[in-house]
Amino acid sequence: MNEIAPLFEFFLNWDTYEELLNAVYNNVDYSKICLLLIFTPLLLLTTFYKFWDPVSSSKLKWWVTIFIVSIFSYIGASLILYNNPEIIQYLGNYTGENGQPDAHYFIFQMSMITLGCSLIVAIILSIIPFRLLSTNNRNNPF
Repeated sequence: MNEIAPLFEFFLNWDTYEELLNAVYNNVDYSKICLLLIFTPLLLLTTFYKFWDPVSSSKLKWWVTIFIVSIFSYIGASLILYNNPEIIQYLGNYTGENGQPDAHYFIFQMSMITLGCSLIVAIILSIIPFRLLSTNNRNNPF
């Protein structure tokens, strides 16, 4: 699952973040983030469409669920990256001199990319397969 790396490398400058991207790759954090991208929307959308199954104000509740998916994905990606030993070492050695990239900003960028990707996955999953799980909420989201 570490093959998701090109997605992040597309949005981030390889020359600037080469050491940090290699640290993420070497610690198999891309696989963890990929699992996060898959299971967070699956779990929360299943909860929304099957167990919550709202009747009143369903569009608002759907938007709240999508927002929660995004927030969980952002927090999960941040936790994964802040627990990477190579990135922790890089954070400890950060001085900001000689064009050294800021690891905190790198983690923020990676987490925002994860948030965007999980948002897209959640919307696609809620449009296609998950609407069929619900009895009272089939017309949601659109």
